[in-house]
Amino acid sequence: MQITYVEMTVHGRSGTKQRSLPVGSVSGARFCSRDVDGMRKEMDEQLERDGRFTMATLTNPSIFHLGRYLLTQSPDFEVQGSMTGGEAEVVAIRDGQEILISVGSDQCDRELDPLFPDKPKQMCPHPLARTAWPYEEVRPHWDELRIFSHVVVGEHTVPLQDSKISELVDLEYLLNMNEVRSLADPMVLYCGCGSFLDSVDETVQRLELPPETALGVGDGFLVGLSDPVLDRTIRHEFRAVPLGDDLQYRQDFDRRSQEA
Repeated sequence: MQITYVEMTVHGRSGTKQRSLPVGSVSGARFCSRDVDGMRKEMDEQLERDGRFTMATLTNPSIFHLGRYLLTQSPDFEVQGSMTGGEAEVVAIRDGQEILISVGSDQCDRELDPLFPDKPKQMCPHPLARTAWPYEEVRPHWDELRIFSHVVVGEHTVPLQDSKISELVDLEYLLNMNEVRSLADPMVLYCGCGSFLDSVDETVQRLELPPETALGVGDGFLVGLSDPVLDRTIRHEFRAVPLGDDLQYRQDFDRRSQEA
């Protein structure tokens, strides 16, 4: 089986070092609200309403698995669907007793997203920055870290996220989950997505951009993680390049059917 390596430049207070890690597993966390009980109530209501055919899960947070081959640190990568969208997430890399913190995007096929909980994520490469920090340096002020992102469409830049990660369960919560403890090291874990800005829909409408822009779909994307206490930031810009699919044909067919 092919082994995927990630190359990280680790910036610590004692200096900079290079790490090359043969990835043992790649996973993501979802439904990561710090209000665990409130999220559980909401999901139980959805399960009762929708039955087994639902996007809700029996646990929260819950862990999903990704193919190791999906990791990419390239600024450009190919995707099948033109409706590929991104969202910034903290990424934890565990190698034995060492944990590194970086940032990436839990890419997703937004067209398939309403149909399946996991498959849309498996459809897309998952970007990961090349810079990381030692977890021990940010652990004391974890809740002060900020996650941010924007999507570029043509000449327009639309801010999508900008918030403290304190709205999500902290990393210790995830690391103590049995599902995470059992993951093979070196482990790459996307740690959950915070809320998008309330201004996103208004900005998309005002600029007359395609509605899928509000889902992180565009010509380019930026994810970032900032540490205001130690005054440093990790940024990663990338572009998902569609190979082409039949989306436009299907949209034109639906439009003609409605006009008929």
